[in-house]
Amino acid sequence: MFDRNSVTIIWWTVPFRWIFWFATIFASLIGFFEVIGNYLSIQLPIEDFQQIAAALFSSGVGVIFLTNEKILNAHKNIKKIDSLSNRLAQLEASMTPDQLRELEKIEQTTEKLAEYGVDLDPWHENKLGKLARLAGRNKDAQRYFQQSYDNFLRLNDDKGQAEALNDLGRVERTFGDLNHSEELHNQSLQISTKIGYQNGIASSLGGFGSIAKTRGDLTEAERLWRESLAIRRESGNRKGEAASLLNLGDIVETRGDLAEAEQLYRESLAIRREIGDRGGEGAVLSHLGFIAKTRSDIDGAEQLFRESSTIYAERGWRDSEAASLINLGNIAKMRGALDEAERLYQESLAINRETGDITNEGVAIYNLGEIAEKRGALPEAKRLYQECLVIMRRIDDRGRVAGTLKKLGELMVTQGDIVSGNKIIEESHLIERDIGIPMIGGEFFEKYE
Repeated sequence: MFDRNSVTIIWWTVPFRWIFWFATIFASLIGFFEVIGNYLSIQLPIEDFQQIAAALFSSGVGVIFLTNEKILNAHKNIKKIDSLSNRLAQLEASMTPDQLRELEKIEQTTEKLAEYGVDLDPWHENKLGKLARLAGRNKDAQRYFQQSYDNFLRLNDDKGQAEALNDLGRVERTFGDLNHSEELHNQSLQISTKIGYQNGIASSLGGFGSIAKTRGDLTEAERLWRESLAIRRESGNRKGEAASLLNLGDIVETRGDLAEAEQLYRESLAIRREIGDRGGEGAVLSHLGFIAKTRSDIDGAEQLFRESSTIYAERGWRDSEAASLINLGNIAKMRGALDEAERLYQESLAINRETGDITNEGVAIYNLGEIAEKRGALPEAKRLYQECLVIMRRIDDRGRVAGTLKKLGELMVTQGDIVSGNKIIEESHLIERDIGIPMIGGEFFEKYE
């Protein structure tokens, strides 16, 4: 049995002391290089690594490294990054009914990582923004996109900057600020053109196309979406190709060519199903529902709208779910079920106000105006049409401005204010002739997806 003095003598006279220190330094160096490797992939602030380096060159290397709480916790939480990446990819590939809860868990993890000085790769931030936008959390989406843009800018990542700017442009369009949206898409286009990023160019052109359509310039919108489609086909971007086909079909349908629109929609649908894009499939089904409805196939339209609505609800896509509620409300209204239609419009309106979707908020208000008018509550109908008109003028949606003016003018004529009513109707016709969209009244409001 060794006594205390014997142990002390052995410590200083045999290689145990050197073995201990070698093992300690070796373990610390392994940990150091592992964390450095993680830094290169996730951008842990350099200040933390300076603390590690300082610890390595101090006495008691392993003890100081392991008792640095911030570094220890950051090092532990780094292990969550791969899990985050996989979970984000799974959410993007196939949304589930638990999408919102899963997204919240991921966000909580990223916030915890941030407390320890761990920054997510900007592409992860960007993906979080896309998921938040699909969930109708547009303010959160805007915050993530802005964070990713700022970090891409700091890292001189031109491709990332172009992607984030296009995403910010889409959010601004949802909020109704077309001028700012156009500016952001233009900034993105300049960067994508400089570096030859074809998908970025196609996305910017699509953004310009959507803005042109909202402003009533269908010729320019069609040109831009066809150009976007050509680029996406050439680059092999199947999901982007399907999106371009859908938007091109919407423009063709607005012009009244149902046969070509249906062909474009079905081509888009085939691609969506081929690549397993269930959310995109829901959007196409909804547009096929518009065509069925225009052809007076009410049962067929309702079935398509319900299929679409089910897909959106399963994935927690709040903005799209709200649009589907309007579509189903229109079917109920056509069947004379005004109470059911009103309930669906009110439900849609609540979601739109929650998500900040200003365009669809106006759409819901317009349709509530039609319900009030059908019930003979003309003052209430007039108030709702005027409220809708303010929104549509604010976002410069000229087609919907024209449709609202026409309804408002006709209502005023019915109330006996013939001179003012006819003046408003004439204003609607002037816009119609200017933008080249056939006057289809309330039907124009049913096509927002």
